[in-house]
Amino acid sequence: MKTNLFLVAGATAFVACVSFVLPSFGQAPAGGQFPPLTQGPAAGLPAAGAPNSAMPSASGRVPPNGIAVVDTAYIFKHHARFDQEMKALKARVEAAENDLKRDGEEIKKMQDQLKTYDQQKTFNPGSPEYKKLEEAILKKTGDFNLKRSLQGKDFMEQEGKLYYKVSLEIDDAVKLIATRNNITLVLKFNGDDVDPNDRNDILRNINKPIVYFDKSMDVTPFVLQELNRGQGIAVNPGANTVPQPQRR
Repeated sequence: MKTNLFLVAGATAFVACVSFVLPSFGQAPAGGQFPPLTQGPAAGLPAAGAPNSAMPSASGRVPPNGIAVVDTAYIFKHHARFDQEMKALKARVEAAENDLKRDGEEIKKMQDQLKTYDQQKTFNPGSPEYKKLEEAILKKTGDFNLKRSLQGKDFMEQEGKLYYKVSLEIDDAVKLIATRNNITLVLKFNGDDVDPNDRNDILRNINKPIVYFDKSMDVTPFVLQELNRGQGIAVNPGANTVPQPQRR
Protein backbone atom coordinates (compact mmCIF):
# COMPACT_ATOMS: atom_id res chain seq x y z
CA MET A 1 0.00 0.00 0.00
CA LYS A 2 1.37 3.41 -0.93
CA THR A 3 1.02 5.23 2.35
CA ASN A 4 1.19 8.70 0.83
CA LEU A 5 -2.01 8.01 -1.10
CA PHE A 6 -3.61 5.87 1.61
CA LEU A 7 -4.65 3.30 -0.94
CA VAL A 8 -6.64 0.30 0.15
CA ALA A 9 -4.99 -2.03 -2.32
CA GLY A 10 -2.49 -3.08 0.35
CA ALA A 11 -5.22 -5.02 2.11
CA THR A 12 -5.61 -7.49 -0.71
CA ALA A 13 -1.84 -7.85 -0.95
CA PHE A 14 -1.85 -9.26 2.55
CA VAL A 15 -2.92 -12.74 1.52
CA ALA A 16 -0.69 -12.71 -1.52
CA CYS A 17 2.35 -12.41 0.75
CA VAL A 18 1.36 -15.56 2.63
CA SER A 19 1.74 -18.71 0.50
CA PHE A 20 -1.11 -20.90 1.64
CA VAL A 21 -2.70 -23.47 -0.34
CA LEU A 22 -3.68 -24.69 5.20
CA PRO A 23 -8.06 -26.52 14.74
CA SER A 24 -4.40 -27.34 15.80
CA PHE A 25 -2.73 -30.21 14.10
CA GLY A 26 -3.27 -33.52 15.89
CA GLN A 27 -0.46 -34.46 18.22
CA ALA A 28 1.58 -37.49 17.30
CA PRO A 29 1.26 -40.47 19.63
CA ALA A 30 3.59 -40.56 22.61
CA GLY A 31 7.19 -41.14 21.67
CA GLY A 32 6.55 -40.08 18.08
CA GLN A 33 5.37 -43.58 17.25
CA PHE A 34 2.38 -44.49 15.18
CA PRO A 35 -0.12 -47.23 15.95
CA PRO A 36 0.52 -50.54 14.16
CA LEU A 37 -0.49 -50.72 10.54
CA THR A 38 -3.76 -52.42 9.75
CA GLN A 39 -2.98 -56.10 9.57
CA GLY A 40 -4.06 -58.45 6.84
CA PRO A 41 -4.51 -58.14 3.08
CA ALA A 42 -5.80 -54.58 3.23
CA ALA A 43 -2.49 -53.32 4.57
CA GLY A 44 -0.28 -55.43 2.35
CA LEU A 45 1.96 -55.96 5.37
CA PRO A 46 2.71 -58.96 7.58
CA ALA A 47 0.19 -59.80 10.29
CA ALA A 48 1.10 -59.34 13.94
CA GLY A 49 3.67 -61.90 14.97
CA ALA A 50 4.51 -62.79 11.40
CA PRO A 51 8.13 -62.61 10.14
CA ASN A 52 9.20 -59.04 9.60
CA SER A 53 10.35 -59.63 6.07
CA ALA A 54 7.69 -59.40 3.42
CA MET A 55 6.09 -56.14 2.42
CA PRO A 56 4.51 -56.87 -0.97
CA SER A 57 4.43 -53.91 -3.30
CA ALA A 58 2.31 -53.40 -6.41
CA SER A 59 4.52 -55.90 -8.20
CA GLY A 60 4.30 -58.37 -5.32
CA ARG A 61 7.99 -58.09 -4.43
CA VAL A 62 9.87 -56.87 -1.39
CA PRO A 63 12.02 -53.76 -2.10
CA PRO A 64 15.33 -55.22 -3.35
CA ASN A 65 18.56 -54.91 -1.38
CA GLY A 66 16.81 -53.29 1.57
CA ILE A 67 16.48 -49.98 -0.31
CA ALA A 68 13.23 -48.10 -0.89
CA VAL A 69 12.05 -44.74 -2.20
CA VAL A 70 9.27 -42.41 -1.08
CA ASP A 71 7.56 -39.46 -2.78
CA THR A 72 7.07 -36.96 0.06
CA ALA A 73 5.60 -34.30 -2.23
CA TYR A 74 2.85 -36.73 -3.22
CA ILE A 75 2.23 -37.58 0.43
CA PHE A 76 1.80 -33.91 1.37
CA LYS A 77 -0.75 -33.52 -1.43
CA HIS A 78 -2.80 -36.53 -0.28
CA HIS A 79 -2.36 -36.41 3.51
CA ALA A 80 -5.96 -36.07 4.76
CA ARG A 81 -5.25 -34.33 8.09
CA PHE A 82 -2.68 -32.03 6.54
CA ASP A 83 -5.21 -31.00 3.90
CA GLN A 84 -7.82 -30.29 6.59
CA GLU A 85 -5.41 -28.18 8.61
CA MET A 86 -4.30 -26.23 5.55
CA LYS A 87 -7.92 -25.46 4.68
CA ALA A 88 -8.58 -24.31 8.24
CA LEU A 89 -5.53 -22.05 8.14
CA LYS A 90 -6.60 -20.67 4.78
CA ALA A 91 -10.02 -19.84 6.25
CA ARG A 92 -8.35 -17.92 9.08
CA VAL A 93 -6.23 -16.02 6.55
CA GLU A 94 -9.32 -15.09 4.53
CA ALA A 95 -11.09 -13.88 7.69
CA ALA A 96 -8.07 -11.72 8.55
CA GLU A 97 -8.01 -10.38 4.99
CA ASN A 98 -11.67 -9.37 5.22
CA ASP A 99 -10.97 -7.59 8.50
CA LEU A 100 -8.11 -5.68 6.86
CA LYS A 101 -10.32 -4.80 3.92
CA ARG A 102 -12.82 -3.20 6.29
CA ASP A 103 -10.02 -1.18 7.86
CA GLY A 104 -8.84 -0.18 4.40
CA GLU A 105 -12.31 0.94 3.40
CA GLU A 106 -12.46 3.21 6.44
CA ILE A 107 -9.13 4.74 5.47
CA LYS A 108 -10.41 5.29 1.95
CA LYS A 109 -13.52 7.06 3.25
CA MET A 110 -11.37 9.32 5.40
CA GLN A 111 -9.13 10.03 2.41
CA ASP A 112 -12.18 10.94 0.30
CA GLN A 113 -13.35 13.26 3.05
CA LEU A 114 -9.97 14.99 3.03
CA LYS A 115 -10.20 15.41 -0.75
CA THR A 116 -13.63 16.97 -0.29
CA TYR A 117 -12.10 19.49 2.10
CA ASP A 118 -9.57 20.40 -0.60
CA GLN A 119 -12.08 20.55 -3.46
CA GLN A 120 -14.80 22.44 -1.65
CA LYS A 121 -12.35 24.40 0.47
CA THR A 122 -14.40 23.44 3.52
CA PHE A 123 -11.31 23.63 5.70
CA ASN A 124 -7.89 25.01 4.91
CA PRO A 125 -4.92 22.61 5.20
CA GLY A 126 -3.72 24.47 8.25
CA SER A 127 -7.05 24.46 10.09
CA PRO A 128 -7.53 22.33 13.22
CA GLU A 129 -10.25 20.24 11.54
CA TYR A 130 -8.05 19.49 8.54
CA LYS A 131 -5.07 18.57 10.71
CA LYS A 132 -7.24 16.38 12.92
CA LEU A 133 -8.42 14.35 9.93
CA GLU A 134 -4.90 14.10 8.54
CA GLU A 135 -3.63 12.77 11.87
CA ALA A 136 -6.48 10.26 12.08
CA ILE A 137 -5.65 8.97 8.58
CA LEU A 138 -1.94 8.68 9.39
CA LYS A 139 -2.65 6.82 12.65
CA LYS A 140 -5.14 4.43 11.08
CA THR A 141 -2.77 3.80 8.17
CA GLY A 142 0.09 3.04 10.56
CA ASP A 143 -2.12 0.66 12.55
CA PHE A 144 -3.21 -0.99 9.32
CA ASN A 145 0.37 -1.60 8.15
CA LEU A 146 1.46 -2.92 11.53
CA LYS A 147 -1.53 -5.24 11.79
CA ARG A 148 -0.98 -6.55 8.27
CA SER A 149 2.71 -7.14 8.91
CA LEU A 150 2.20 -8.96 12.22
CA GLN A 151 -0.63 -11.11 10.92
CA GLY A 152 1.31 -12.03 7.80
CA LYS A 153 4.29 -13.08 9.91
CA ASP A 154 2.07 -15.05 12.29
CA PHE A 155 0.32 -16.94 9.50
CA MET A 156 3.59 -17.81 7.79
CA GLU A 157 4.93 -19.14 11.10
CA GLN A 158 1.78 -21.25 11.53
CA GLU A 159 2.19 -22.65 8.03
CA GLY A 160 5.86 -23.43 8.64
CA LYS A 161 5.11 -25.21 11.91
CA LEU A 162 2.39 -27.24 10.22
CA TYR A 163 4.72 -28.38 7.45
CA TYR A 164 7.42 -29.21 10.00
CA LYS A 165 5.05 -31.22 12.20
CA VAL A 166 3.75 -33.26 9.27
CA SER A 167 7.28 -33.80 7.95
CA LEU A 168 8.15 -35.40 11.30
CA GLU A 169 5.06 -37.61 11.01
CA ILE A 170 6.18 -38.70 7.55
CA ASP A 171 9.67 -39.47 8.86
CA ASP A 172 8.20 -41.57 11.68
CA ALA A 173 5.90 -43.46 9.32
CA VAL A 174 8.77 -44.18 6.95
CA LYS A 175 10.93 -45.39 9.83
CA LEU A 176 8.13 -47.62 11.11
CA ILE A 177 7.58 -49.27 7.74
CA ALA A 178 11.30 -49.58 7.07
CA THR A 179 12.11 -51.26 10.40
CA ARG A 180 9.17 -53.64 10.03
CA ASN A 181 10.30 -54.76 6.60
CA ASN A 182 14.10 -54.88 6.87
CA ILE A 183 14.56 -51.77 4.74
CA THR A 184 17.86 -50.13 5.58
CA LEU A 185 17.75 -47.07 3.33
CA VAL A 186 14.87 -44.89 2.10
CA LEU A 187 15.53 -42.19 -0.49
CA LYS A 188 13.26 -39.34 -1.54
CA PHE A 189 12.13 -38.88 -5.10
CA ASN A 190 9.60 -36.71 -6.93
CA GLY A 191 7.15 -38.58 -9.15
CA ASP A 192 5.53 -35.49 -10.66
CA ASP A 193 5.46 -35.36 -14.43
CA VAL A 194 7.89 -32.93 -16.02
CA ASP A 195 6.49 -29.97 -17.93
CA PRO A 196 8.72 -29.61 -21.03
CA ASN A 197 7.67 -25.95 -21.28
CA ASP A 198 8.74 -25.09 -17.73
CA ARG A 199 12.46 -24.33 -17.41
CA ASN A 200 12.46 -24.94 -13.64
CA ASP A 201 10.72 -28.27 -14.12
CA ILE A 202 13.27 -29.29 -16.74
CA LEU A 203 16.16 -28.38 -14.42
CA ARG A 204 14.50 -30.33 -11.60
CA ASN A 205 14.37 -33.38 -13.85
CA ILE A 206 17.99 -32.96 -14.95
CA ASN A 207 19.21 -32.60 -11.36
CA LYS A 208 17.10 -35.36 -9.83
CA PRO A 209 19.28 -37.57 -7.63
CA ILE A 210 17.51 -40.81 -8.62
CA VAL A 211 17.42 -41.51 -12.34
CA TYR A 212 15.78 -44.93 -12.17
CA PHE A 213 14.35 -47.30 -9.57
CA ASP A 214 12.38 -50.51 -9.57
CA LYS A 215 8.71 -49.76 -8.91
CA SER A 216 8.69 -52.35 -6.14
CA MET A 217 10.94 -49.98 -4.16
CA ASP A 218 8.22 -47.31 -3.86
CA VAL A 219 6.78 -47.35 -0.31
CA THR A 220 4.81 -44.13 -0.82
CA PRO A 221 1.37 -45.81 -0.68
CA PHE A 222 2.25 -47.60 2.55
CA VAL A 223 3.42 -44.39 4.20
CA LEU A 224 0.33 -42.53 3.02
CA GLN A 225 -1.94 -45.29 4.31
CA GLU A 226 -0.27 -45.09 7.72
CA LEU A 227 -0.68 -41.32 7.90
CA ASN A 228 -4.31 -41.39 6.75
CA ARG A 229 -5.30 -44.10 9.20
CA GLY A 230 -8.54 -43.23 10.97
CA GLN A 231 -9.35 -40.37 8.59
CA GLY A 232 -12.15 -42.16 6.74
CA ILE A 233 -9.91 -43.10 3.82
CA ALA A 234 -11.41 -46.16 2.15
CA VAL A 235 -9.22 -49.24 1.80
CA ASN A 236 -10.28 -52.10 -0.43
CA PRO A 237 -10.27 -55.19 1.84
CA GLY A 238 -10.09 -57.48 -1.16
CA ALA A 239 -6.88 -56.02 -2.45
CA ASN A 240 -3.61 -57.81 -1.82
CA THR A 241 -1.63 -54.59 -1.73
CA VAL A 242 -2.09 -50.88 -1.45
CA PRO A 243 -2.32 -49.49 -5.02
CA GLN A 244 0.64 -47.51 -6.27
CA PRO A 245 -0.07 -43.76 -6.39
CA GLN A 246 -1.24 -42.49 -9.74
CA ARG A 247 1.33 -39.99 -10.94
CA ARG A 248 0.26 -36.86 -12.63
